[in-house]
Amino acid sequence: MHYAVICLAFLSLVSLISLITISVKYLKLKKIFHNHKKALRGIIKTINSVRYGNLFERVNKETFSILPNFSESINRLIETIVDREEMIEEYQKDLNKKIEALKEIEQLKEDFVATLTHDLKVPILAEKNMLNFLLDNRFGELNEKQKEALNHLKNSNKELVELVEIILETYKLNETQIDLHKESLDIKKLLANTITEMQPIADTDSIKLNFNPEYSGNALVDEFYIKRVLKNLILNAISFSDNNTKVDINLTDDSSHIYIKITNYGKFIKKEEIDHVFDKYYTTTKKFRKVGTGLGLYLSNKIIKAHNGKIILESQEKKENDAFTKLIISLEK
Repeated sequence: MHYAVICLAFLSLVSLISLITISVKYLKLKKIFHNHKKALRGIIKTINSVRYGNLFERVNKETFSILPNFSESINRLIETIVDREEMIEEYQKDLNKKIEALKEIEQLKEDFVATLTHDLKVPILAEKNMLNFLLDNRFGELNEKQKEALNHLKNSNKELVELVEIILETYKLNETQIDLHKESLDIKKLLANTITEMQPIADTDSIKLNFNPEYSGNALVDEFYIKRVLKNLILNAISFSDNNTKVDINLTDDSSHIYIKITNYGKFIKKEEIDHVFDKYYTTTKKFRKVGTGLGLYLSNKIIKAHNGKIILESQEKKENDAFTKLIISLEK
């Protein structure tokens, strides 16, 4: 009887000790879990703070003491982000300086071009007036050979005037938007007059300008700018034509658009170059031993776009070197 009581008491004591031990361990684990949970919340708070731009935030000492390795990794990561931010900031400052320097260089270049072309225009116009005086026999009668030579000079002078005006117009359009003053004009008459003005330049290389109008009607355009485009494109066609050939200029329409098609023969433009002919300063004239700024098509394209139209370039080489290049202007009726 006594033995049973002693055993029972011993078992009760063991159970009590076990229960106390488990309770202590539970409370200890609960405290550890609570501390880790609190530390993780602190780390999450730090990460979110950094995420929203506060790069001065760090994991605090209390959290560091609980999760030292994890906390150290987070702090190192933040330091790396800070270093990257500083590098990016320095790079951005350097980039901004370079951009400003490029802008200054571009402005100097544009100002130089504007001043140069303006100064060039004065003697060219003076030369034009003097040639007209000579051809009008202001300084005495001229023989036919002298007149022929002066007419060639006059045509060359006209090309120079056109070239300078193209450069000046491009400069102006870079500074301001195109300000159109549209009016309803007889497009056939305008085109015919322009062709008449350009024929003496074509005559220099024995090129015939053929005008084939199939449309008679008006178009709502700015006369000054459209005439500038027509002169540029016809001059371009003359430049790319072989001697003793022709340039066909067709005027057609459909239900909604008017089309001006200018076709020259003898030379063609490669497909990879067609994609760039309307780029500023791009020119293919060098390989054909011509002089060009690469501004004529660029300027023309800007003007036509301002009219809500477009210019399409087609060019191909046919058999027996019979090549052609066609520029198509599309304008709304």
